[in-house]
Amino acid sequence: MIFELDKIGIKVKVIEEKKLKAIISLDFGDVSIKGFRISESEYANEQGDKLWLVPPSYRDGGGRYHPMFYMPDKNLWKCLEKKVFEEYHIQERQHFKKRLDLTDDDIPIINS
Repeated sequence: MIFELDKIGIKVKVIEEKKLKAIISLDFGDVSIKGFRISESEYANEQGDKLWLVPPSYRDGGGRYHPMFYMPDKNLWKCLEKKVFEEYHIQERQHFKKRLDLTDDDIPIINS
């Protein structure tokens, strides 16, 4: 299956918790995969944010987590991550604008 990144739909639900920042759903046309998470990280990603995109996973009887979504092509994964983080930042900005009743003039533009 070939993924066309520009055709992937990204739905972001911003979460206001300490480490968990958002829940992500990816729509690949007829297939939708839910349960991606954006979490805080100790390390900066390629965009310079201290965020980490975590694919959906399950926990086995021994307490280990196993991903349910995997892309063997690391370059494709990096491109998908970048697209998800871009959409996250757009939705995060909209979330806080609405929640705090702000206008665009009230929010500083931060270029990464």
